[in-house]
Amino acid sequence: MSGFLFLERELLGTIRVRSATLFACALLALLLFLGCFAALFLLPAASAVSPGSLGANELVAYVSPRLTPASINTTYLQLVDRPDVQSVHYSLPEQITSEQTGGHFTVIARSAGQVAGLAAALRATNGIVSVESASGSGGTALSPNARIGLLCGLVVCALLALLFAREGFRTLLYAFRHEIRLMRLSGVSERQIVAAVEVTGLLIGFLAGVLLAVALALYGLSISETGAGQALDVTRMVAVGLVSLLLGALMGGLLGLLGAATLASDRFSPIP
Repeated sequence: MSGFLFLERELLGTIRVRSATLFACALLALLLFLGCFAALFLLPAASAVSPGSLGANELVAYVSPRLTPASINTTYLQLVDRPDVQSVHYSLPEQITSEQTGGHFTVIARSAGQVAGLAAALRATNGIVSVESASGSGGTALSPNARIGLLCGLVVCALLALLFAREGFRTLLYAFRHEIRLMRLSGVSERQIVAAVEVTGLLIGFLAGVLLAVALALYGLSISETGAGQALDVTRMVAVGLVSLLLGALMGGLLGLLGAATLASDRFSPIP
């Protein structure tokens, strides 16, 4: 094991400006790949009730599916008692065709000027996951075109990560070629050499996953501090963060395998 750690340290120590730049580009592309993945699962799709179809003094507040009937009734009574609310109607989950499965409140404000304040109060209400009005849905809903764009971004970023990683490993291993030749001549296991390259790819993928998890945590904290509409489910955010870590490690392993395939080149053959 100590021999493997020594080999890994020597390989990482060979990284220079060009290879470091290529690996940084691969890391950025992988981070964007994971960001697209997280956005697809965290941001809700645009609902069947589009903001453009709402009246100037009308809002739709979507309820968390985890909210109990008693809590829904309490929230309904609180809304009815508000001086800026003219009427409230609750729609059951079965009446909604969008991905929002907890039902929603359709709230009519007494005037269009009170919509902004009412929307802010609704977003700060426990159990309300998102709010839509004629002026917009709070910037959290994804239209079908946006989801297609994220899927395209997912593919493009994955390809870019593979491309940059391949060039980075070529540059790194070429600079390390003399050591590789000597190790092969001295009888070092081929599996050990390949493992060192594979671990380098795993480090890149794991680092991208950690960076995304930190970004999600900071975003979640900013939402909780500002009360900007409990738009993201905490449990889902944690789950997406963990899956992103695993996906980052998986992609990193793929990058490492791509780099290990470079070792088959004649440039790394033992010195005759």
